[in-house]
Amino acid sequence: MTEDELDTLFEGPSAPEIGHAELTALRAANRELVRINERLAAAVEQRTAEMLRSRDAQEQLIADVNREVRSPLDAIIGYSELLSEDLAALELYDLNHDVEKIRTAGQALLALLDDLIHTRKLDGG
Repeated sequence: MTEDELDTLFEGPSAPEIGHAELTALRAANRELVRINERLAAAVEQRTAEMLRSRDAQEQLIADVNREVRSPLDAIIGYSELLSEDLAALELYDLNHDVEKIRTAGQALLALLDDLIHTRKLDGG
């Protein structure tokens, strides 16, 4: 409330009886409330900016992890599939079994990455 609004509140026919000292005290209290409100508004604005920066950093991290991890995993999975086909054609089943473990592990990591990204999107990121 501005000082003019405060003055208007205590003027006119329906204004309560109030002395000069009380009005001065009310003005001082009102000024203090305005200062407190301004400090609170500045604090909220600062905290909001910090939260937005944090969210942006998290989103960038997820994008970097997605890009930097997905590409090598896709290559590992693709190469293991090619290798598995070649080993099966050569009837090297013991080696093929080991290559299948590599492919399965790569797919499991890719699924974890997808879950992480999906969870982040659900959280609002």
